Amino acid sequence: MLPVIYTLDQDRTLRLGMKGIAKLEKVFDLNVDKWNLKELSFQQVGEILAESLKRELPEITADKAMDLVDDYSDPNAAIKKVFECIAATFPKNEQPAVEKPVTPEPAPETPQTILQ
Repeated sequence: MLPVIYTLDQDRTLRLGMKGIAKLEKVFDLNVDKWNLKELSFQQVGEILAESLKRELPEITADKAMDLVDDYSDPNAAIKKVFECIAATFPKNEQPAVEKPVTPEPAPETPQTILQ
């Protein structure tokens, strides 16, 4: 998971881990694979932003995160950074943590099996 840098009151590092995703699933009442990123509300963007800032700002809330955006950035930049953070959390080219089981290849045919 690569961090995403977002300049607000200072350079801030956005990161979402398992704990953050689990909290957001509860807030949205939806599993992460069901999130429709094209239809996020500003409240949801604020929730994701706050959760991704928790490592640096443990007491931050969605309202406080939205205040930071209002004071130092703009909503469009916040949405882009939230999307970057989600993309960094779930990289497409990363190998799966659990590899697929290897299917054993059939035993080579012996002269006996060919004749049967």
